[in-house]
Amino acid sequence: MVTNEVKSGDGEAVIADKLRLIDAVQRLGVGYHFEIEIEETLEKIHDMGEGLFANIDNKGTDLYREALRFRLLRQQRFPTSPEGFRKLKNGDGRFKEWLSRDVQGLLSLYEATHMAFNGEDILDEALSFAAKSLKSIGLPTHEKISPSFQKQIDFALRLPAWKCPPRSLARHSIDNFYLEDSTLNQYLLTFAKLDFNMVQSFHQQELRELSE
Repeated sequence: MVTNEVKSGDGEAVIADKLRLIDAVQRLGVGYHFEIEIEETLEKIHDMGEGLFANIDNKGTDLYREALRFRLLRQQRFPTSPEGFRKLKNGDGRFKEWLSRDVQGLLSLYEATHMAFNGEDILDEALSFAAKSLKSIGLPTHEKISPSFQKQIDFALRLPAWKCPPRSLARHSIDNFYLEDSTLNQYLLTFAKLDFNMVQSFHQQELRELSE
């Protein structure tokens, strides 16, 4: 359900779809059902090399993809270099102007930068830039975004995904499911709701037994 097998010939868009699905499964709190599949998929993506998304310095969705790849691999403890993020800067050391208009990319970058190790200055700088840019979204000078996406931004600024307690993240993600409306995503959302209610019922039963 989570992924099909990753192949060496898969293009960037195919790999990005696999990463996005893994992210959704984990956010919805059902990743523990697919731990082996997730591990195997990310291992194959890691083995493809750091240059998988070579066009991160171009406008579009490449920032979102690369930041998501970086975060998911680091969360899974695969060695991953942040050096590709230096492409986000101009020769004068400032972050490129178009980045502040790539809202989805900014949010993905913001969450990725929280995986920084000590001494990774590019991630520290990117964190400051992404946080400042995200906080400016919604001001009159910025383009409009959907209310649901604004909720995602507000939630992430309070507590990035990987720092958030899994059940709290699942509850938020179920209430604000953000993927496109498709059959697969509706099945995934239904499954996540059933799983959340089942786990909640189990914990309530445990509390009743303890109280007795």
